[in-house]
Parts: sequence; structure tokens; C-alpha cells
Amino acid sequence: MDAIRTIGGSPLPVSGVEKGTSPQGKTFVDTLRSFATQVDQEINGANRKTEEFAVGKDYDLHDIMIASEKADLSFRLLLQIRNKLLDAYQEIMRMQF
Repeated sequence: MDAIRTIGGSPLPVSGVEKGTSPQGKTFVDTLRSFATQVDQEINGANRKTEEFAVGKDYDLHDIMIASEKADLSFRLLLQIRNKLLDAYQEIMRMQF
């Protein structure tokens, strides 16, 4: 199916929804992968700042705490997204066709 027909019969172009891509060309998996990578970078950055502060580098404690909280919040969001995806998968598996 390349187009959706309106009531008048003229075709409307279909975006990449059928092909599994968004209008920007990124798939859902690519979006999740990039978010997971971003969360990993935030966690590593917060850990690096904490380690450097512990060995005597000149960091403001507020910056370290903010970086740690941002990393924690991002990780919690990623965990909730994973949980929702697992719930949706389990719900689909319970369906009878």
C-alpha cells in the first residue's frame, strides 16, 4: 500500500510508518539505542566528575550533584521505558488470534 485514499478518491502519501521509520528516517530501535547511549554517557560523566573530585580536582560540589541526579533520572526513565515495553510485549503474547 503506497497511499491512503480519501473519501474523494485522491491518494494521500504515506509516511514511513509502514516501513518502520519515522519521517526523520530513524526507527524506534534507533531512537531507543541513542537514548540508551546518551544515558550511558551521562552516567559515565557523573562518575568521572565524582572520581576527579575525590582525587582533588577543582569541581564545584553542586555540579557533581546535578550531574549525578541527571544521570539517575535518565536511568530511571530508561528503566520505566523498558518496563512498559516488556508489559506491552507480554500483553501481546497473551492475545489470542
